[in-house]
Amino acid sequence: MTDMLMQKKFLKNSEGFTLLEVVIAMAIMVIAFSAILAVEGGSINATTRAKQMNIVAMLAKNKMVETEFNFEGKTFEEIKKEEAGTFENPYEDYQWKSVIKELTFPNLASLGKNSSQNSDGGQTQGAEMVTRILTNFLSKAIRQVIVTVSWKRGNATQDFSLSTYWVDLNHEIKISEQ
Repeated sequence: MTDMLMQKKFLKNSEGFTLLEVVIAMAIMVIAFSAILAVEGGSINATTRAKQMNIVAMLAKNKMVETEFNFEGKTFEEIKKEEAGTFENPYEDYQWKSVIKELTFPNLASLGKNSSQNSDGGQTQGAEMVTRILTNFLSKAIRQVIVTVSWKRGNATQDFSLSTYWVDLNHEIKISEQ
């Protein structure tokens, strides 16, 4: 009888976890590990994307520098307006395209006519002529250069563009009424 009493006393005083407590603890651990895995997966994707964008930016910058070297010592009329190709190994998955555009400036002479009514027609006409010559010079002396790098990402094509402006200060100024 004392053995039986001791066993009951032992069972009442024993401390342990119930099945429900163990299941709840396991559920909390599964949720925590799932969250950690999701964060790590996102971190790996962000790192991969940053590495790819770094490569693309480097390729675009190198192509821009190469385009500038090809232009050196030439006039705007001597250079190709558009070129395209694929990068060499190990970047054969990336394509490039360079476009050189002539900028067209608006006729600024017409803005002065409406804003000021000058009684001296000679000065107004002279200012219009100078504005027209300057506008024509800027249109002929400045080019926009755009280098675009393209690559496949999944089913879609991604593009990264880099743009700069070239100024030919040696371009002649044509003084004419055109």
